[in-house]
Amino acid sequence: MNVGIEKIGFYTAPYYIDMVDLANARRQDPNKFLVGIGQKQQSVIPPSQDVVTMAANAAADILTSDDKELIDMIIFGSETGIDNSKAASMYLQSLLGISGSARAFEIKQACYGATAGLQMGINYLTLHPKRKVLVVGADIARYGLNTSGEVTQGGGAVVMLLSNNPKIISFDGQSTFYSKNIMDFWRPIYTKEAKVDGHYSNDVYIDFFNRTFKQYLERYSLKLNDFAALVFHVPYPKMGIKALRTVADQHDPQYKSIWGEFANSIVYNSRVGNLYTGRFT
Repeated sequence: MNVGIEKIGFYTAPYYIDMVDLANARRQDPNKFLVGIGQKQQSVIPPSQDVVTMAANAAADILTSDDKELIDMIIFGSETGIDNSKAASMYLQSLLGISGSARAFEIKQACYGATAGLQMGINYLTLHPKRKVLVVGADIARYGLNTSGEVTQGGGAVVMLLSNNPKIISFDGQSTFYSKNIMDFWRPIYTKEAKVDGHYSNDVYIDFFNRTFKQYLERYSLKLNDFAALVFHVPYPKMGIKALRTVADQHDPQYKSIWGEFANSIVYNSRVGNLYTGRFT
């Protein structure tokens, strides 16, 4: 059965900070941020906005009245929820005027929340192909002032409408997983600022990527050249290419082409910053 993403919407606040200005304020070489991290600008989310309002803005741009009538499920992936009990999807359901007959819940699992929601939505549509599912990835990435994570802040919302008319991308259900309880990144309930061990987190990202990618290749008898494209989670723009370098032959002429395509794909990421669960390239 052919199911996948029919529409995608995005929203972020109109405010930002320039990374050159941040570098100068922190007495750092701007190229440390511009080249080393790959970040040029960073969205700043004002107090008048939160993950719900941003998701509502993103969804309002793509949903028609017909779409809303067919939505059976709203899955909200976020680690910046506005309530410890009530799901952000409940507020979104009300703001968008989606039927009360739709299931609505929230998933919190750091940067994996929206991906898990996407997989759950696809599974639902294989059983209910005439319906639709709305999946949201919205976050506000916030770190302490003058910390190593400060340059990887940002915020925004990505909404994906799933259906049996996947105009953007379809999914075949093939996947592999790896999970482990580690402390490279966490956000205790008593603070709005995330805690992160940056170097360790980079190592964990690459390790997890290699484990799952190798498992995928082995399970489905594939090699790197079999892929027309790869999608990466990018907490900062350069992270994806660092992982790709560990599996791609840098002496292969095709590698230069891959790098060029990756650089083109991070244009928006380099201007918006980190969305946690909504951050992909």
